[in-house]
Amino acid sequence: MAEANSKSILIVDDTPTNIDILLEILSEEYDLSVATDGESALESVAESAPDLILLDIMMPGMDGYEVCTRLKADESTRSIPVIFITAMNDIKDELKGFEVGAIDYITKPFSPPIVQSRVDSILQLEEKSQALTILTRKLSKYLSPQVYASIFRGEQDVIIDSKRKKLTIFFSDIVNFTATTDGMESEALTELLNSYLDEMSRIALKHGGTIDKFIGDAILIFFGDPDTKGEQEDALACVSMAIEMRERLKELQEKWYSYGMQDPFQVRTGISTGYCTVGNFGSKNRMDYTIIGTQVNTAARLESSALSGQVVISHETWSLIKDKIRCLKNGMITVKGIHKPIQTYLALDHSAKQSKDSDVLIAAQLMEEAISLELDKTIQDLFVLFDREKADYVVATEKGIPQGVIYKAQLFELFQGDLSRAAYLSQTISSLKIRKSQIVDKDWPIVDIRDIYSKRKDQEFYEPVLVTEEEKLVGEIPAFRLITYFLKTEK
Repeated sequence: MAEANSKSILIVDDTPTNIDILLEILSEEYDLSVATDGESALESVAESAPDLILLDIMMPGMDGYEVCTRLKADESTRSIPVIFITAMNDIKDELKGFEVGAIDYITKPFSPPIVQSRVDSILQLEEKSQALTILTRKLSKYLSPQVYASIFRGEQDVIIDSKRKKLTIFFSDIVNFTATTDGMESEALTELLNSYLDEMSRIALKHGGTIDKFIGDAILIFFGDPDTKGEQEDALACVSMAIEMRERLKELQEKWYSYGMQDPFQVRTGISTGYCTVGNFGSKNRMDYTIIGTQVNTAARLESSALSGQVVISHETWSLIKDKIRCLKNGMITVKGIHKPIQTYLALDHSAKQSKDSDVLIAAQLMEEAISLELDKTIQDLFVLFDREKADYVVATEKGIPQGVIYKAQLFELFQGDLSRAAYLSQTISSLKIRKSQIVDKDWPIVDIRDIYSKRKDQEFYEPVLVTEEEKLVGEIPAFRLITYFLKTEK
C-alpha cells in the first residue's frame, strides 16, 4: 500500500487486464486511481489533479490523443506529465503522441520493470523541476522582470558588460521620511513602507518600467532597456506611470489617514531623458544590472527640486511627451557635471483626459498687483511707499526677482536709542528681516498652490503667495483671497 504522502497517478485504460497489471506494478509506491474512458479521465483530473497520467490511446469515445490535447490546452492541467501506454507501435503514432504533449511513449505488451523505472524517473525529474521552478521564482524577486526574462531567453549574459543607450529615468522619494515616521514602531513602519513600494511597483510593471532598485524609501526605475518601444514611447510610458503613481498615492493617503497616520507619505518625483551606461556592474561573483551616468544624477536633482506631489521633468523629456501630456514650464536648475542650467517642467496630466483639477484657475487668474521695492532702497523709501499705498507689507525684490516680504510692523526693529533717525532712515531695506514667502509661476494651477498652502506653518499661513514669470515678480495672491477661494470650492 502506498504511503500517505506518495505521488498520485491516474491510469486511463478501457482494458481491465491492463489496469490490473499497472495496479500490481505501482500500487506499493504510488496512490493510484482509474478512469476507463476519456471523458471520465478529464472529470477526474478536474476534481483532483494527479502527479502523472498513464494514458491509453485506443478507447471508446474520446481517444487518448484528444484527452492529452485537451489537458495541454488547459493552463491548470498543462504541466501534468502524460505517458502513453498503448498497443499502437507505429513510428507515426509515437511521433503524434509526442506532438500532442506526451512526455514518454510505452508500447504494449510492456515490461513491468521498464514501466516502473520510467514512472519513477519521470516523477523524480518532475519533483526536481518543480523545486527548481520554485527556487527560480524566489530568485526572480531580486531582479526586475524584464532583466530576469531576458536572461532566461538567452538575450542577456551574466557577465560584467555594459552599453550606452538613451533611456528615460524616474527617481522618487518620500518627503521628510525620517520626520514623518519618527516615533513609529519598526514593524508598523516596515509594513507601511512595503505596502507603498508594492503599489508603486505594480504600476511600474504595468507601464513596462525596469525597476532598478529601492534605496530605502526612494525608487529608481528606467525605460528603454532591456525592452524598448522607442525613445518617445518610453518617455511617455515613464511620465504616464508617474502620473498614475501620484493619483494612486492620493487614494493611499486617505486610507492611511483613516487608519490613524496623521501625516501620510508625500512623494516627489524627477524624470530625465538622455544617454546612460546600462548593464552588469560589480564583480564576477556579485553583480547588479543597473544604470550610471549624468542623467541618473539629473533625475535625482529634478526630484530634489520638486515639491510634494510634483512630477518635475527635464526639457528633453518634455520635448518627447509634450503633445500627449499637459505640462507647465517650471524653473531652471543646475546639475553637477552639466555646465548649463536645465529648464524644467511640471507634468500635470494627459492632454486628452484632463481632470477636474486641471480645468480650475491658474495663479495668474487670482493674482493682484504687488507692491514691491528693491533691496538697495532705503528705509526712508519704504516709509514713503507704505504711506502712499496704505499697505501692510511690501515685496522685497532684487533685480525684479522676489526675495520675500517686509511687514509695516517691522519698520522700527533696527531703531535704537543710540542710532539717529537720519542714520536709521538711510539704512537699506536689506538690513531688515525679510520673511520668506511661497513663490510660484503664473501658470501654476491653484490646486497645486492649495496643496502647498495646506502644509504651511501657522506663522506662514497668512503670508501672500508671490507670482512670477521667468523668475521676475508679476503679482501676488493675498492670503485672504486664497483662503476665500479654498472655502468657496470646498463647499
